[in-house]
Amino acid sequence: MKILKLFNYAVIAILGYFIVCNIIIFIYAQQKPIDNADTLVVLGSQVVGTPAMAPLTLQIRLDVAATYLQNNPNTKAVVCGGQGKDESATEASVMFNYLVNQGIDASRIYIEDKSTRTAQQFIYANEVLPLGKTVVVTNDFHLLRSVMLAKRSGVTDVSGLSAPLRFSNFDKYIAMIREPLALANSWLFDHPKNEI
Repeated sequence: MKILKLFNYAVIAILGYFIVCNIIIFIYAQQKPIDNADTLVVLGSQVVGTPAMAPLTLQIRLDVAATYLQNNPNTKAVVCGGQGKDESATEASVMFNYLVNQGIDASRIYIEDKSTRTAQQFIYANEVLPLGKTVVVTNDFHLLRSVMLAKRSGVTDVSGLSAPLRFSNFDKYIAMIREPLALANSWLFDHPKNEI
């Protein structure tokens, strides 16, 4: 009987963590970015196909980034993401081409193509271009963890720009399970300055 009670408490605690964490993630994603940032850092995500293309979730990030860059013409962008084993090109190169096709001048876009994890992207981006006043663009579920990692990477003047996913996008549901776990893992173990 005691074991069953403990099991029930554990299930309630775990469910409670996921619910509270997703609420905090959702609220955090409502923030507004600073205008006229020095740099817009667009975080990478897996690309698909040959030739490589941005899937819908990444396209949403890039569309939000393009709008910000059009409204803030002095802001430069760093697109981030290396090439995974199952990718036919670097994420950053696909993102670069997408933004250029959206009308963003190629001279404003810098490529960071070494990173394979969120925790690395800000360190490597800062090597490509000193970031200064920074806006991070990523999907809504990913924003809280990304800004935390940016600050841990030494990017002190940072705000986030959310690229929200609709509930019709299946990635949203995966993120609601995955991201609370990733946030806890990053909070405990990801210290980018120490691993590069």
